[in-house]
Amino acid sequence: MKRKITIIILLLLWANINYSQDINDRNGIVKDTNNLAEAFLKGTFYGQFRLLSIVTNNQNELSDYHATAVGLGFGYQSAYYKGFQINIGCFLTQDIVSSDFTVQDPTTKANNRYEVGMYDLADVNRKNLLFRLQMFYLKYRFKNSSVLVGNYTPQNLFINAQDGRMSPTMVQGVVLTLNPNKKIQIKLDLILGVSPRSTTHWYSVENSLGYYPSGVNLNGTKSQYFGNISSAGIGILDVNYMPIPRLKILMGNILAENIFNTAYIKAEYTHNLNNTQKFLIGAMFITQNSDGNGGNSDILKTYYPTHNKSNIINARIRYTTKMVESSINFGRITADGRYLMPREWGVEQFYTFLPRERIEGSGDVWAYSAKIAKNWFNKSLKTELGYGYYRLPDVKNTNLNKYGIPSFSQFTASINYQFRGFLKGTNAQFLYVQKNNQGEIYDNERYIINKVNMSQLNFILNYQF
Repeated sequence: MKRKITIIILLLLWANINYSQDINDRNGIVKDTNNLAEAFLKGTFYGQFRLLSIVTNNQNELSDYHATAVGLGFGYQSAYYKGFQINIGCFLTQDIVSSDFTVQDPTTKANNRYEVGMYDLADVNRKNLLFRLQMFYLKYRFKNSSVLVGNYTPQNLFINAQDGRMSPTMVQGVVLTLNPNKKIQIKLDLILGVSPRSTTHWYSVENSLGYYPSGVNLNGTKSQYFGNISSAGIGILDVNYMPIPRLKILMGNILAENIFNTAYIKAEYTHNLNNTQKFLIGAMFITQNSDGNGGNSDILKTYYPTHNKSNIINARIRYTTKMVESSINFGRITADGRYLMPREWGVEQFYTFLPRERIEGSGDVWAYSAKIAKNWFNKSLKTELGYGYYRLPDVKNTNLNKYGIPSFSQFTASINYQFRGFLKGTNAQFLYVQKNNQGEIYDNERYIINKVNMSQLNFILNYQF
């Protein structure tokens, strides 16, 4: 315990020492510097101190869990020289106190789901001084466009940081961003490596699948795709188009070579009622199908069965004022097949999404949610409430329910405070989640534990420097 306290004190001292330095623009100097030495001298040191605590309470005699950890991210970003810029950053995680994740729940033999993700899913025994090299890239800017090579944070509807634990999902590859005019942005990603959230190493795309729970095959047998997938990598095309000032359109495609193809379109139109009141209408359509043999010719070891496909519709109506934002949201996954997207790569950005749950792995889903948020004290404090109802297929319908999650309702409440003055750069958040069962579970508590009839409290403290 004394060793942990010493490490925590050192991390806090490191954060305060660096925060006292003269911090430049984190995005780098817009104009080129005169020489290479100046580019390095005018660069920016940046970092993050993070404390995260999660407590999960399951029903009755089922196991409860807890974990608290601290982390420090530290990096350097140079200024531009002849259009070039470098960025390198790392993150260190240290456990304070947590449950023993090697012990299964005695009733259901289930493993922990949420808290273990704060550490290393590749080895649940590792909790102390978990180090990961994260950002590490060379960027070249030309005209209004850029090309980036190396490790970076993905920003996509489906492949993204999903930063809800200690450090985010990172990817490795090449990003080409083109801005031919003010109305169009074209972004091309070629991803060859992934460091999933809740891991500390880098993996090839084909070997990055399977660190998160893998669920079952269509026939109900345990999925065996971990270590058995063949893929050259991921290609992403995103086109953002704004034909008129209040209409935004995103058209995109993800090709996970030899695994699956996902095409999507998202459109949002904003109508200004006056200077402070706005209506937004949004819609998404997503379609998926397999590519090649879905990852493996053996149906028991493949990720995306060749005859599987899915179609998804999402819609939103949002009303905002100067201090309040509210929305009602609808989602539908058709009964054509399961919607599948590796959880190691990101979390789906559906309108109906509420924190700490996904509907990935399911088909024939009806989803509804309502959200409201209010800003207080000149936007220093933000409170949010969310409620959702998600009707999923029967838990025994393995063709359309990969993870055996019953229909459920969910309530979330959060308080987010942005400090100012001496503590500027510090953000504190409380998040409460309550999930209740709305489906048949056949007296089998494996369909309950860490899924429904549970509550969870999260406390997150971030200090950016």
